Amino acid sequence: MDISKLPIKDIYDLVKEGEIDPIKAFVVLKEIEKKSKEYKSKIEDIALDELSKYGREGLEMDGNQISIKRSAGRWSFKHIKEVVDLENELKALKEKHKGSYKQIQSNITSIGEGGDVIDPAEFKEGKEIIQIRPKWI
Repeated sequence: MDISKLPIKDIYDLVKEGEIDPIKAFVVLKEIEKKSKEYKSKIEDIALDELSKYGREGLEMDGNQISIKRSAGRWSFKHIKEVVDLENELKALKEKHKGSYKQIQSNITSIGEGGDVIDPAEFKEGKEIIQIRPKWI
């Protein structure tokens, strides 16, 4: 389905032309996004069952080739003490370098146990985003 061919005006064009308030449009799109994820999750198993009827190659629909694919597997090391210990050690090391960064901001140099200067971690500021929270009554 080619969305651009639907008989509605593109919401971006409506905002750009001043027909819709950009903040209101953003909030509406955020709600659509949330509902879209919810509905997609609800119908995924049903769609998988239906698609399995078409075999390995799947089917073509609205100009798209649709087939079933296995997602990437995940490794877990939580049961291996050596890995868990090293991850905890790495976490502590990262915290030490974060602390050094914070001290540099106050013109204080961090010195390690051996008298060496602790290199500060680098920090990249996050970009400004729009936050939407429900209004509490």
